[in-house]
Amino acid sequence: MKAHRMAIVIPENHEVTVKLPSDLPPGKAEMIILLTEEGAPQRGLSVDELLAARLTPPPGVGHVSLADMERAIEEGAGGRGDL
Repeated sequence: MKAHRMAIVIPENHEVTVKLPSDLPPGKAEMIILLTEEGAPQRGLSVDELLAARLTPPPGVGHVSLADMERAIEEGAGGRGDL
C-alpha cells in the first residue's frame, strides 16, 4: 500500500482539484478527507453524554445495565487469557 498526504483548504464551493505526484501508479485508489481540529464540525454531545446515551439493543438482546457493563469489563480485565 502506498499513501500520499497533502494539505488542502476546502473552499466555499466545495470543489477541490488534486494533482497527484507521478510516482503514484495509475489504477484504483481511495480518497479520504480528514478534517483538522480547526476544520472539524462541532459535535453536539460531550464525551460523558455520548457514553451515557442509551443504545437500542438488537432483537433478542435484553437490556444491559451499567452494572452489567462494569462487571463484564472487570471480568474481561481479570486476565482470562483467552483473547
